[in-house]
Amino acid sequence: MAPFSFLRTRRKRSQPQTDDRDPASSSLDHVSEPTDKLQRRQSKRDFLRTLVKKPVGAPESRPGWWRNSNSHSMKPDPYQLQPPRSLDNTNPSSPMSGTNKPLPPPPPPGPHEATESPPKPVVKLARIIAPIAPPDLHKLFSGAPQFYARSEGHHTGAPHPSVAFPWNTDVDTRDLRDHIRIQDEAWGCVTAWPHITVQKSRDPEATKEHHRKQRAHFLPRCRERPNMLSMQGIERGTVGYAAALEMGVADALRIPPDDPEESPNAILDHRKDFLNTKEGLRPLTDSTLIDRLISASTAYHDDPMKHQRPTIELYTDLFTQILYPPSRVTDSQDPYSLQVQIEVLIDVLAAPYVWIDFGLVEYRIRLGQILWGHPESDLGEDSPVNSEVMHESGTQKYWLLLQILLASELLLRLDALSMNMDKGLEAPKLDELRRFDKSATMSVRWSIILARQWLENIKIERKDSDAEIEKKTPPGWLASLTGRVGSTSEPVGIVDHPKFEGRNQTRQLAGLVHFASKLRWPNMETLAAKVSANDIEIPDSARSTPAMDTPLSVSTQQSTSYFSSRRPEGRWGSSMQKNATALLRPSGWLSSSYINGLILPGEGLSHFLMSTLLENDEVAVSILGDEANLYGGFIYCGRSFWSTACIVGRVVAASEGGRECMGWISSEVVPRGSSEGWVDIDVEVPLEHDSDIHNGVPRIWHKIAIETSGSVVGGADASSVLPGDFVSPSDDALQKSFSVTFESLNLFSEADSETDSTQDPTPPTGTEVATSTKIKTYSAMMRFIVATDVEEKREVNLALSHDVQFVTAHPCVASPYTDILKTPTSPLFRTLEQGSIKSSSVSSNHPLHKAFTYTRIHILDLLSTSSSTSFNYLLLSAQITDPTLSSTHTTSSTIPKVLVVDCTDSATADLPPPGVGHKRRSGSDIEMMARALCAERGWNALVSRRGRSCLACAIREAGALGWRVILRLC
Repeated sequence: MAPFSFLRTRRKRSQPQTDDRDPASSSLDHVSEPTDKLQRRQSKRDFLRTLVKKPVGAPESRPGWWRNSNSHSMKPDPYQLQPPRSLDNTNPSSPMSGTNKPLPPPPPPGPHEATESPPKPVVKLARIIAPIAPPDLHKLFSGAPQFYARSEGHHTGAPHPSVAFPWNTDVDTRDLRDHIRIQDEAWGCVTAWPHITVQKSRDPEATKEHHRKQRAHFLPRCRERPNMLSMQGIERGTVGYAAALEMGVADALRIPPDDPEESPNAILDHRKDFLNTKEGLRPLTDSTLIDRLISASTAYHDDPMKHQRPTIELYTDLFTQILYPPSRVTDSQDPYSLQVQIEVLIDVLAAPYVWIDFGLVEYRIRLGQILWGHPESDLGEDSPVNSEVMHESGTQKYWLLLQILLASELLLRLDALSMNMDKGLEAPKLDELRRFDKSATMSVRWSIILARQWLENIKIERKDSDAEIEKKTPPGWLASLTGRVGSTSEPVGIVDHPKFEGRNQTRQLAGLVHFASKLRWPNMETLAAKVSANDIEIPDSARSTPAMDTPLSVSTQQSTSYFSSRRPEGRWGSSMQKNATALLRPSGWLSSSYINGLILPGEGLSHFLMSTLLENDEVAVSILGDEANLYGGFIYCGRSFWSTACIVGRVVAASEGGRECMGWISSEVVPRGSSEGWVDIDVEVPLEHDSDIHNGVPRIWHKIAIETSGSVVGGADASSVLPGDFVSPSDDALQKSFSVTFESLNLFSEADSETDSTQDPTPPTGTEVATSTKIKTYSAMMRFIVATDVEEKREVNLALSHDVQFVTAHPCVASPYTDILKTPTSPLFRTLEQGSIKSSSVSSNHPLHKAFTYTRIHILDLLSTSSSTSFNYLLLSAQITDPTLSSTHTTSSTIPKVLVVDCTDSATADLPPPGVGHKRRSGSDIEMMARALCAERGWNALVSRRGRSCLACAIREAGALGWRVILRLC
């Protein structure tokens, strides 16, 4: 220890000599010293002792510094070591401060304090204010779905909605979905998205064959909207998250523009000009066109390498038989490459006002009519092409097959390029990909999808002509186009003669029987026997379909359409076409479209299935009539059948014994007020409390708002989230003892809704058919009886007046890591300590960030309010009535508050919730009443069931969708 003699030396030098003084006097002088002087001396001594025990400064850490320095230079300076002076004069920062009012000496240190260092800050305090670490946050929400809306790239349209579990690698969790899988291979054409049907997943050989066919193929970034994989939710009569968002940009909302260039005569002129140029398509005879289609089909099916011929051979075949060679060189290194051929084919298919745009739902359904329907009448004139003459008979079918041929040639080359990329032989450059994305319009992409469906499902068989046609050498090259010049006979091999037959008719008929079985079709045995005996009649040519079997006309007699000319304003996807009607005939083009399998993705499959079922049931057609409203419903044999595009179908789907399959719902609920036959329901588009369209832009385009309002942290910074930012919404039933009994579904006819075509003196033709229909329009109302323990039975009438939608809340898996949030400052921790919420209820829920707010209300309390009550008043009144049922925290979040409607009763609330993978309940009258209530008030609602999804995840999904109502069921 360093010597402290320098302290004694300095003290002796500073004090006078007292050796000659009397000890008594010295003692007396010591006693007589002023008290303040003694206190200052004692303070200095204590200060020096502190310096000795705990020196401050850098020299202290160097051993031997006392020996290398003199005592005068190392004298400690107390004024340099003292802490900053305090602003409070009553608490000086050092013993030398405040000389007029010295402080009393501090108490002597205890035995432990003198030896131990000062205590460190409380560790619990640091743990409370520390944010949740990212790994802990990932564990906490590993089983919670997260909602996204991401674009697939440039020129691909609206963003694609998706649900994912990014923090969970468990297959069982990542495979959770809010929709039903496609359950039959015959229905796989309903979507352009990659998928595996239930049959394929159960059959290893079918799955292997499916993967073999799909290996190394081109998949265009073009999808149907809404996503048909998400159109049938787990709960009957509902859709999934993706379909709900995409309804704002549904394909059915696209209406052909009222452009003079789109008229039939204008299109005919464009096609003439298109053939007159020497930079695009060569004029092809009908026979040559059929030969090329057969050749493309053979290459697709018989060549295992997907048409892997040398590029120079493909180039020669394409530009000498189908197209004119390009006028400029786009690739100087390899002018015969696949990319060059692909670019030229895309340019030809992208020509405006020439080809059919299958991005429109109307033309996707008309596809079968053009091939198997009645041929159009001739225009009565010949068309000059390159100063020659071209016959225009059957022009619609000719140009459709020509479009299929070009798209097939393009698809074969895209598949070959994809296979080369898969094997590492060839890869397109970045600028080539950009040119493809820019030049391949949506119309071109839909043509590619059509080509895939054609090559997969259609085969062509030639038919022998009835009479031998005299063969003469035609005068000139164009005579080979039709064979008409110089001969009075019909041209050899015209388009009407080949037979277009389905490759998978057995598969399609099995899917028809499956569809009828799912819906509990009354004449199921007769249909199954008819299919087994191969008695389903399929027309061999277009001439077998009468002229009256064509759909209703839109604007001109030359342009027929599946839809009527009355296009009601709407935004809910297919329901916009609610007044569409079609005529049913045995072996009509509707049946031919389904049985042959030529169906483009979208809503068309549901129409074809029901039409084929009816057209092959003579008893049903005789009772229902030959006119069908495929967006409404019909009553037949003690059951009612409804399209999911109809609000009545979406409500009665929740009834006991209800069934749903591929866009149709079968129910034991039979309406009153209408006899057997087709009906149409009059509804309004819900406008109040609807966030689907914001500032004129559909919700799906607000990608940031979707992901922010649906994130687990409510859009907050994930690195600064505290445990106290989360709450646990109560999922306990409100224990209302009541019962609901469904009484009836009543239909009320509108006086001006019926227009009977039989009352006209002459049958309507042309556009007059579009507004003539025998199908009546009704208003729907449901009647319930509600009984409680405290009041008598009362009648509740709910009008189904709004075309609302229901979404199945996405399933989730409860987190076992909720202990991460158990801190003294966490509301969840305090709730558990107080015991106001059952531990089982909390453990089954994910925590909810404070950015989300909600109000719970029982359905009986909601029925007590008027239908004209504002939504905001409902949120406020429920909070005032019972504050414990609403969010008690305050937040600056802009996420709208959600109304949670408790639809549980005392009989089912105490039952243990089923597991995540449990089967759907059979339905109940309470569920029907809850949906009918939403239809009356115009509320889009999430259907959330205990045991499948927690309340917190349902609230977040409502935030992502922009919806305000959740129906909480047992």
